[in-house]
Amino acid sequence: MKAPDKIYIQTNKGEAFSSKWTTIPFRDFENTEYIRKEALLEWLNRMLEISAQSFEFQRNYAYGKVIDRINEM
Repeated sequence: MKAPDKIYIQTNKGEAFSSKWTTIPFRDFENTEYIRKEALLEWLNRMLEISAQSFEFQRNYAYGKVIDRINEM
């Protein structure tokens, strides 16, 4: 089973996180959104390839810095 790219964890105002999560935000609760690191890196690497093909050096550099920072986490 593939891990979802984004999940939501329910919280009640000021209380602890729920032990349950879903791929759709909970109704009538505050939701904390989490994304899968690999999903973001996959997208950034695709953007990096596109910018490299068009010789957009500043954007290419920025994507590279973001990728490096995420990998450090």
